[in-house]
Amino acid sequence: MAFIGITLMRSSITVGQEGPAGSRSAWKAFRQGFVTCLINPKAYLFVLAVYPQFLKPDYGPIWMQATVMGLLTVATQAAIYGGLAITAGRSRNLLIANPRATIFAGRAAGLLLFAVSVFTAWEGLRAA
Repeated sequence: MAFIGITLMRSSITVGQEGPAGSRSAWKAFRQGFVTCLINPKAYLFVLAVYPQFLKPDYGPIWMQATVMGLLTVATQAAIYGGLAITAGRSRNLLIANPRATIFAGRAAGLLLFAVSVFTAWEGLRAA
């Protein structure tokens, strides 16, 4: 991760001015993303590993608790990833018009990756 961060900090990546990718309907894009999400095994493993410890028979029917947790997960992810998609779509024009903004974003991401890797290594050494 530190190597990727250093590489990003040293790069001068810019966004090309090619036109938008091949056009497709919003429904087709949604369907493709939905299928990709459904076949992601990590999501199922996460749910199977984490959710059971929060389901307590004392608080009511387990199926109701699981349904509420599932709906909260769907709402949270829709808000976060939906907001991210809208932001990314709208920021493309800014990045094309201002190559320095693209370079800054890449270097900031690289710095963040490098800082997280240094922090992780530091905490690992401290705990040892």
